[in-house]
Amino acid sequence: MQQETSTQLAGKPKKKRIRRQKLELEYLRELVVKLENKMTQLKDSHTETPQTKFKPGLEADAKICLVWKDIAQRQQKERERVEDKNKKLRVSLEGQLQLATKLQNLLRKHLRENDMEPLVNAKRFKPQPTTALGPTDDEIFADQLQHVERAHLEVDDLFGGPDFINRGELSSAMHEMHVMSDPNSDTGVAFITTANSTLPFDVKVAEKAFWRAITEEGPLKVGYVHDDKVFTENLVARSFSLRSFGAFQTNVRGKQTHRKFVDGSCIMVMWKSMVEPVEINGTKFRGLRCIQTGWIVLRGVNLADASTFTEADTLGPMMSASLQSYSKMTLELQDDIVDQELQVGALTDFVVNSHCTIKELTGKMIKDLLLEEDWNLNGWIDNLSP
Repeated sequence: MQQETSTQLAGKPKKKRIRRQKLELEYLRELVVKLENKMTQLKDSHTETPQTKFKPGLEADAKICLVWKDIAQRQQKERERVEDKNKKLRVSLEGQLQLATKLQNLLRKHLRENDMEPLVNAKRFKPQPTTALGPTDDEIFADQLQHVERAHLEVDDLFGGPDFINRGELSSAMHEMHVMSDPNSDTGVAFITTANSTLPFDVKVAEKAFWRAITEEGPLKVGYVHDDKVFTENLVARSFSLRSFGAFQTNVRGKQTHRKFVDGSCIMVMWKSMVEPVEINGTKFRGLRCIQTGWIVLRGVNLADASTFTEADTLGPMMSASLQSYSKMTLELQDDIVDQELQVGALTDFVVNSHCTIKELTGKMIKDLLLEEDWNLNGWIDNLSP
């Protein structure tokens, strides 16, 4: 009897052991639940989008990420802006270098050709008091008027080349300077500037804007004093003096004549000018003149076929204007010129370096005038009316 009781007690587990096993079981169950939850979170994190992550404890991190994202975007935009500016500057400098190199080669060629002339080493003739003076103001204006009255006859030859064949197509503005060999120039070279683009404005708007820029706004905004000899609706002849230009310190004087000629839907602006530099960036000038002739041709362009428009298209076919321009500048060396190489070098350096400044200033002025004249001619009320 006692033996059976001992056997039963030995086979029956102790209460502490049972309790410990239960605790371990509960712990394992809780651990399994935690592990399953973590596994679920890990799976969800791979498929969850940033917009759905709003769990407690992650909102602050999300806000910080958004702040840094905005900062990074601003830095990226600023870097792109600086890189674009540096790229444009690099292209501009490369263009100026190519222009200066070509100019140098042409001038050297011109000097070599002159070395072959018999009297090339003779001393330059200096005018005596009894020597006839240069042309008078009236003679200069008469020569300019004679040129602009016949300049429209040269338009077909000037703009019939390959550089202007795509005049009817929408294109970005092109305003380039080239140095060309010219036997009629005293230095053997000529500065050629061309432009070929399409403006999103009616040809009448473009006509008024460009004529205002030449005869009114331009003289007032670039800071020179002028005296009009002739000022009519289609002809302006004036004397002028320029004291400063952008970052350049200049003192130049000259005379110029502009004429506007209308032939149907084609508007031409032609000019001839004579400029005598007195001082540019500290360099004194004497006996040197710049002669420039130029043309601006505006034509109406219909960007779409009018037959394709319906009554719902209240504005009608979209009209624009093609712009073509050509100018040529040469140098005249007078008999009384001193320090010829210094003057020619300083002037050509100014012409090359100021090209970008001229393009920027005139481009902004023309843009503002185009918008103003478009408002004056078309307004917005007519476009909004039913």
